[in-house]
Amino acid sequence: MVDERDNHITHVDAYEPTHVEQRLQPGTDVNGYIVEGILGQGGMGTVYSATHAVIGKRAAIKVLRSDVSSSATTVERFVQEARAVNQIGHPNIIDIFDYGTLPDGRAFHLMDLLEGESLRKRLRRGPLHPSEAANVIEGISCALIAAHDKGFIHRDLKPDNVYLINKDDGWPDIKLLDFGLAKLMPEAGQAAFITKTGVMIGTPEYMSPEQARALPVDYRTDIYALGILMFEILAGERPFPSMGGDAFAMLQCHAEEPAPALASVISGLPDEMNQLVDAMLSKEPAARPSLAAVRTVIRRLRSMKLPTKSVAGLEMAAFSNPGMSAQIGIDPARVGAQPVVTTSLPTQPSVPSLKTPEEPPAAPPEAEDIMATTPRRAPRSSSQPPQNSGLAGASGPIHGSTKLGVGAPTKTIQSPLTNAAAPADAQRGGRSWILFGAILAILAGVGLALVLMR
Repeated sequence: MVDERDNHITHVDAYEPTHVEQRLQPGTDVNGYIVEGILGQGGMGTVYSATHAVIGKRAAIKVLRSDVSSSATTVERFVQEARAVNQIGHPNIIDIFDYGTLPDGRAFHLMDLLEGESLRKRLRRGPLHPSEAANVIEGISCALIAAHDKGFIHRDLKPDNVYLINKDDGWPDIKLLDFGLAKLMPEAGQAAFITKTGVMIGTPEYMSPEQARALPVDYRTDIYALGILMFEILAGERPFPSMGGDAFAMLQCHAEEPAPALASVISGLPDEMNQLVDAMLSKEPAARPSLAAVRTVIRRLRSMKLPTKSVAGLEMAAFSNPGMSAQIGIDPARVGAQPVVTTSLPTQPSVPSLKTPEEPPAAPPEAEDIMATTPRRAPRSSSQPPQNSGLAGASGPIHGSTKLGVGAPTKTIQSPLTNAAAPADAQRGGRSWILFGAILAILAGVGLALVLMR
C-alpha cells in the first residue's frame, strides 16, 4: 500500500513526520539551485522552493527522507518517476528535469514549481461546477492518453496527484503528478520495475476491481480511477464510503459492489455526463470507454452544454451568497447541477401560434421555411407569464435555455394571422402600382385623342 500522505502538500504543517529530518536551510546550493524555503512535507520527504543562481529559473526540489533513501526499491521508483515523465513529455504532466543525491545520501528531484493548489485542496471547498470538472477531466485524460501511448500506466490516480495551476483568463491548467508507481505495460518493452505477484499497489479508495483482486492490470485501471475521481468532483463524495479506514472493506466494495449511478446522487447533470461516469465505473475492464471516448464526450459537453468560466463563476458566487442571487438574477438550484439565469432580463410577449389544433391555417411558403429552422417551445398556460431562463446576447432576442442554462438561439417571426398593419414596404409597393396604372391610362387617352384628330 502507498501512504496517502506521500503527496504534494502545500502546507508545511499538513503532516509532521515521526522521523526528525535535517532540513535544507535557505541558501543551500543544490545542483546550482539556491534553496529559498519549504513548500510542504509528506510521508516520503520534503519539497523546497529554489531559484537557479545564474539564469533565475524557479524550481521545486523534492528530497526523500534519509530512511526512505536507504530503500533500494523506493529509490528505484523515485528514479522511475523521472524517467517516465521525461519519456512521456506532455504539457499536462509535471516536468522533472534533474535527479541526484545530497552529500548525506538523500535522493532528490528538481521539478516544475507549480503555482496553484492540489485538486484535493480544491475539493475541501465543495464539489466542482460541471464546467470546472470537465476542464479537469479533459486535462487528466490528455495526460493519461500520452502516458498510455508510451506504455505507462499511472496506477495511483487521485485528487492529491492532480494540480490546478491558476489562470486569469480561464479554468486552471491541469498537471498530473506522481508517476512513482507508474508501470510499463508488457507490450511496451521491459518493465520499469518488477511488482511481486499478489502485491497491491495504489490507494484503496481509487483502486480498480482488478487492482483490488491483485490481478494483472492494464491502461483500463486508470480509466476506472478516473471515473471514481470524476464522481467525487461532481458529487462531492466518492461512490463508496470510506469504511472507517478499513482498507480491506474498501477493496471488497471495488471488487464486488456495483457503484451507485451518478444521477442517483446528484441531479441536473447532462445525461451524457451521467452515462460516461457510470460506464467508467464498470467492474469489467472491457465495458469501460476508452480515454479517447472520454475526451470526445467531455469536449462535446464543453462546447455545447456547459457554460463558460465567467457564467459558471456567477452561478457559484450566487450559490455561496444567497443575497447575490436576487441581485444578478441567478437561481442556483444546485451549483454543479442546474443553475440558470432567470429574472435579470426583461421578458418578451409571447408570439401568437402559427397553427392551432382546431383549425390549422395554411402558412405562406416563406413562413414555413422560417418555422423549419426555429426551435419550438413547449406550449405555455395562458394564466402563467412567460419566463426567460437563458442569457441575452449583446444584440438580438432572448435565448431559450437548455438543461444547464446554455442559450439555444431562437428567431422572432411575425405571424400572418395577426391584425398588425402591413409593413411599410408593402404599403409603398401598393401605391406604386396605382400611380403606374394612372400614368398608363393618361398616356392611352392622349394617344386616342391624337388618332381622332387626324
